Amino acid sequence: MGRPPLPLGTWGKIRAYKISDRTWRAIANYKDFDGVTRPVERVGETKAKAANNLLEALRDRARRSSDGEIKPETKVAVAADMWLRDVDESDKAARTKREYRDTWNRYLRDAVGQLRVNDVRVSTINRIITTVRDRHGRGAASHTKVVLSGIFALVVRHDALDKNPVREIESLGKKNRKKERLVNDKTINRVLGVFHASEEAQRWDLVDIVDVLSGLGCRIGELLALDWRTSIDFEAGTVRFHGTVIRVTGKGLFVQDHTKSRAGMRTVRPPTWVLDILKRRYAESDSPWVFPSATGTLRDPDNTRSRIRAVVAGTPFKGLHPHDFRHYVAGVLDSAGLTAREIADYLGHERISTTQEDYMERGVVGESAGPALAVRPPAEKPKSEG
Repeated sequence: MGRPPLPLGTWGKIRAYKISDRTWRAIANYKDFDGVTRPVERVGETKAKAANNLLEALRDRARRSSDGEIKPETKVAVAADMWLRDVDESDKAARTKREYRDTWNRYLRDAVGQLRVNDVRVSTINRIITTVRDRHGRGAASHTKVVLSGIFALVVRHDALDKNPVREIESLGKKNRKKERLVNDKTINRVLGVFHASEEAQRWDLVDIVDVLSGLGCRIGELLALDWRTSIDFEAGTVRFHGTVIRVTGKGLFVQDHTKSRAGMRTVRPPTWVLDILKRRYAESDSPWVFPSATGTLRDPDNTRSRIRAVVAGTPFKGLHPHDFRHYVAGVLDSAGLTAREIADYLGHERISTTQEDYMERGVVGESAGPALAVRPPAEKPKSEG
């Protein structure tokens, strides 16, 4: 029976030969990471020195050859750092890169970072994701699963594991849908009324924001990225969405030059009353942004969401999110009989078929959406308690 082959990154028996009175040569066969076995040799004044010099060279060679390699005993934190570097160098959106890193730092570093990759089981992953879901919500758990899946996909590509343990995790389960959304055709007047009656909403310039959201149905980052020069065409009666506001650590707020999807890069014709609000703001504005911060600079979407939540705290609409207005607009358009394609065009959803995915030249969209939203929902004055 033949001798078993050397594993990658290891060497065979060290042999030493005297080549002169004061010189010895030590040699061993080394299995490189490309699978080729090569002889490596070093010399020394004595047999022991030659062997020690060779051992040092072999260890350095193994260390260099395996640089960047993930092994079964590698800690998850090391693999995560490698994966996050790959993400940073990818063409993913800046917000996505930030979310992945924040998810790792917030939910995973302490929970799994010091484990060795071969010690991570399906039950380990399931426990972590379940804990995040119970403590921080389904959205955080979903991001956690995505990040873990990416990390362990890299581990599998390095042959440190045979299978990605995250793939064995069942779905997070169906969402417990509420009977009615916070903002719908029955509640829209009262929702807007809360903001119109709130001194904080007026001071934080939220009244126009929620009014316009109820007519545009756009994402909050898209709304805050609108500028007077390139986004609004009063003569044509259109609004052009061409980016989204994000915050990147070390860089601050900036307008990312693309939206969540290609479908989000759109031009819509909103109802007249939305344009009327924008015309009033334009006449009063000294900022290049349609909805700027108090100092006239880009407005932070996260801070805006927080202030919206603060206004509705203690009301039946506690937990309101800007996205709720997006669902409301979709419902209005659906009730008006618009097709799924027309609604998707107005809201900037992903295309609904492969053919439409490849259809690039739509020009101005939302021609039917404006008339469907033509009647502005009036703000209903909140009823006083007691």
